[in-house]
Amino acid sequence: MQPAIQQVIRALAEDGRAGAIDIAEHAVDSYLAGATSEGDRVLSWDILVRDLANLRGVAPHLAAFIGKVESYVASLARLPLSRAA
Repeated sequence: MQPAIQQVIRALAEDGRAGAIDIAEHAVDSYLAGATSEGDRVLSWDILVRDLANLRGVAPHLAAFIGKVESYVASLARLPLSRAA
């Protein structure tokens, strides 16, 4: 079983390696690509946004990294979902 997306994002943020944001963006893409229908993609996007907000509350010291991931997720919302995933 794969770890929850917020655990992946948190681990990347805490690790602080160069390129971690690129890996986080890839993780987001992979997470959203796992949804097979338009409805599932919308639900997955909503869950992702909620989980990132929750992670920001639990780990405020990671806010800068989480903000970058949230900005990436927001940019995906402007694309048709079939292209975003």
